[in-house]
Amino acid sequence: MIKKITATIGLFMFMGLLAPAIFAQGTTSSSFSCSDVQNSQSSGIYVILEEPLGGPDAVYCFRVCPKVTDKKSILMNVCDIKDKCEGTGEYSCQRIQVIKADSGSDLIFKYVRMIYLWAAGTIGIIAVFTLVYSGIGISASGGDSGKIDIFKNRIMQSLVGLVVLFLSGLILYTINPTFFV
Repeated sequence: MIKKITATIGLFMFMGLLAPAIFAQGTTSSSFSCSDVQNSQSSGIYVILEEPLGGPDAVYCFRVCPKVTDKKSILMNVCDIKDKCEGTGEYSCQRIQVIKADSGSDLIFKYVRMIYLWAAGTIGIIAVFTLVYSGIGISASGGDSGKIDIFKNRIMQSLVGLVVLFLSGLILYTINPTFFV
């Protein structure tokens, strides 16, 4: 019985945590550099995220701005997008993520994909920690059947959550095979 539960937990953890990574394989459309963002000849929509989410087509750049000391030069503060953080005392650097999309619908698609991958990873990690905590709780319950039932119920809920997480990736992949590409 214990071996069967352990094998089932291992299988669901494998599927739940690796489902986004399995479907996310493929080519990405990140064929631009940080200097393309400021180039007026480059086509497409460029969006700058102050708080990077990551994702398969994440391109990280630096916003390099001169430090200003008076109020008049704030209006003329021009920042550059560069590959490296250059300058030490006279410039401030901030790491940003740049997303390039060919159209507005492509941009929405990329946002949804990034949010899904972040949420799936977070939910998978929480479910695994819940499984580990519940397993420790069963071991430490001292034979109290009430506590054992509570922890078993948590384990089943975590496993169901991992199954739903895996199936959501499978359903999204079935609807649109390029969702994770």
